[in-house]
Amino acid sequence: MQPKNLSEHPEGGRYLEVFRSNTVVTNQDGQKRSALTHIYFSLNNGEVSRFHRVQSDEVWNLYQGAGLYLYTWDGLGKEVKRTELSTQCNTFCDVIPAGVWQAAEPIGESVLVGCSVGPGFDFSDFEIIEPRSGTANKLRSIDSGFQKFIEP
Repeated sequence: MQPKNLSEHPEGGRYLEVFRSNTVVTNQDGQKRSALTHIYFSLNNGEVSRFHRVQSDEVWNLYQGAGLYLYTWDGLGKEVKRTELSTQCNTFCDVIPAGVWQAAEPIGESVLVGCSVGPGFDFSDFEIIEPRSGTANKLRSIDSGFQKFIEP
């Protein structure tokens, strides 16, 4: 059963912020942020989370569904890492370091995950790969199959 009141997310899928810490920290750029934020994030079969990055560390936790594939890329190399979060693999969380490109897709019909970000998430720290950018072209040159994680 999916949570109610999920909103469309710019990267794809739907989300609901369920926690924003009242504790405020200063990040390495001098910006004030909540110490921690947490969302529910949902993807249905055929949907993807487009390649994006945030300027804080992010922890993905599997809650419901068969699982999902998480893709991470440093933006420089020719390797995109795929991590499976699933009961079958007995892997339920993964940490994406700050500034690393990430994308995701569900393994089954739908998936519900939780994403915790610290220092807390702020949309001003969020970047999606622009489809016509050099970064997008480099990603396509690694594997044309990544196109589905680039175009809206």
